[in-house]
Amino acid sequence: MAPDPSGRWAFGLPLLIASCAGDPGGSVDRTALPSQAPLFTQVPAAHSGVDFANTITESPEVNYFTYIYAYNGGGVALGDLDGDGLPDIYLSGNQVPDRLYRNLGGMRFEDVTGTALDTSPPGWSTGVAMADVNGDGLLDIHVCRGGPTKDPRRTRDLLYLNQGDWQFREAAEELGLADTSHATQATFLDVDDDGDLDMYLLVHPADRIRGESNFSVLDAVMRREAPTDRLYRNDGGHFTDITYEAGVQNYAFGLGVCAADLDRDGRQDIYVANDFDVPDLMYMARGDGTFSEELQRRTRHVSNFSMGCDVADQDNDGLPDIMVLDMTADDHVRSKMNMSGMAPDKFWSLVRGGYFFQYMVNTLQRNNGNGTFSEIAQLAGVARTDWSWAPLFADLDNDGHKDLFVTNGFKHDIRDNDYQR
Repeated sequence: MAPDPSGRWAFGLPLLIASCAGDPGGSVDRTALPSQAPLFTQVPAAHSGVDFANTITESPEVNYFTYIYAYNGGGVALGDLDGDGLPDIYLSGNQVPDRLYRNLGGMRFEDVTGTALDTSPPGWSTGVAMADVNGDGLLDIHVCRGGPTKDPRRTRDLLYLNQGDWQFREAAEELGLADTSHATQATFLDVDDDGDLDMYLLVHPADRIRGESNFSVLDAVMRREAPTDRLYRNDGGHFTDITYEAGVQNYAFGLGVCAADLDRDGRQDIYVANDFDVPDLMYMARGDGTFSEELQRRTRHVSNFSMGCDVADQDNDGLPDIMVLDMTADDHVRSKMNMSGMAPDKFWSLVRGGYFFQYMVNTLQRNNGNGTFSEIAQLAGVARTDWSWAPLFADLDNDGHKDLFVTNGFKHDIRDNDYQR
């Protein structure tokens, strides 16, 4: 991230290419690299053609104090949209238009946004996902939208159906997915075992828009009067909202969602990472399209300001583990200057009120194989990564072990307690 002279803030996307990948346009070399060898080489935009920058222009209307999610960033999705074996890229923008890049091979991309998408309405895009929504064998693109506005035309989510030959048709309203609830991210999974993809929509209520009180929104969440997450069932050509009958109401500030078979019963479960006081949720599939929330039965504690999450078998025991990020720095001084406070009375009142044991550190829930999880982030050395956003498990050096990549950073150090006072 780098500021420019106009006072704007640019979130650029340099391409990082694994040096163990061999020919970038050909096959991948799976040979493990020596630990001292560099893993990645930056590909300049002049070569790749990917010059997208999610530039945030601050103003009296758009800044942290009027909209605290102004610097949360957008989303990125990679997938083979044309069946040529190469991953293409969709990038979502907040104050700038989204961009779609076609992979030409050799780490070169072509911006096809203007010719491939039949419409690109203005709005504040957030998370983006690729999935074969209509079961035609082609990846489609779902885009969540929110931002500092209550205009439903600008917060309506988008669904681009892949027509083939690099043509995409926006069909969210037609399919029943034109949600306007300020969504953060969507994940696609088969909740009713009928062979098609349903959708869980993670919602983060609009907060402090143009002077609104933060506490008014927080109170609405705690009273369950704010928008809830949504679960949409695919009924073949149309999606039906089954949120309440499925038992997945989440009145919270959701920032991360993962779908995985957590208990190895053959059904996809859902883990939701929630910011602020409402704890994370672990929805276990019953097998009939409904879910049971079982976080407090299966874990002992969770992160407090939960951000992104990822699920992977990080210890190669055949069981899925859960990584959730928070905001605590590894540096002693910085961790004290940015801590959420020492308020035992509030902590225990939340515990007694059913809001569970929450601590301001990353959590790594190791699957015990008996339906429970043990939290081992401190033991694993991944408990403190500062103000973090998204984790990703992947074997980056081809040694058979999953490595952990964490994105973090925030433009202003507004958590500094001296500043807040």
